[in-house]
Amino acid sequence: MATICITGATDGIGLATAERLLAAGHRVLVHARNPARGQAVVDRLEGDAVLVTGDLASLAEVESLANQIAEHAPIDVLVQNAGVWVRGDVPPTSVDGFETTFAVNVLAPHLLTARLAEHLTGRLIWLGSGMAGSGHPDAEDPGAKTDPSRAYSDSKASDVLLASAWGRRLPQVSSVAVDPGWVKTKLASNGAPGTVDTSAESLTFLSTEADLGQGLYWRGRRTITVPKHLRDEAYADALAATCDRYVAETSGR
Repeated sequence: MATICITGATDGIGLATAERLLAAGHRVLVHARNPARGQAVVDRLEGDAVLVTGDLASLAEVESLANQIAEHAPIDVLVQNAGVWVRGDVPPTSVDGFETTFAVNVLAPHLLTARLAEHLTGRLIWLGSGMAGSGHPDAEDPGAKTDPSRAYSDSKASDVLLASAWGRRLPQVSSVAVDPGWVKTKLASNGAPGTVDTSAESLTFLSTEADLGQGLYWRGRRTITVPKHLRDEAYADALAATCDRYVAETSGR
């Protein structure tokens, strides 16, 4: 059975996916923002569930999270599921001074992938969105947008681009993005037509069964066309290089 890490796994799509994978006999590293929130969830799960924690709005905590995950290496699948939309009481800026949507949805999964690169053996799955096609992140300043909707679409476009960039950086890993659909979660409006279970079924399929060599971008059990501007490998690599620079400048590494 596989060892699978899912970020943002205490509710919504992440939790539903964890439950499916645990029922199939896999070991699942269940990521939570903090121990109190995470332990309450893990205590209710059946199967080989392991709690790992870290606030993705802090690069220092992402480093700690990577160390926790590495203790269970090799990691067969890493699902970069966690995400945020700035609204309500969500602070607009991360503890490191980045726009929060960019920090959590883009920079954190980029850093996590970098720190776990030597431990990843199979599949790397990035959460895109139906909004990714309208995103146009500036590869030199990808966290510049502060309007919540624009920042979110740019972050999801960035995740599709990073799936491409990391696929070239880590040839031993199948790196893909998935559009989970517009579903009823804390990030979506009440009018969302999809269900968490439908998205979880898709992530479970991609984590365990799909031939990921068939394409970069998926919805459900099939590949879909990557928006034209997100197929540019030079664009993707430039974005990844900027994320490298931000991490180095912030952490001193």
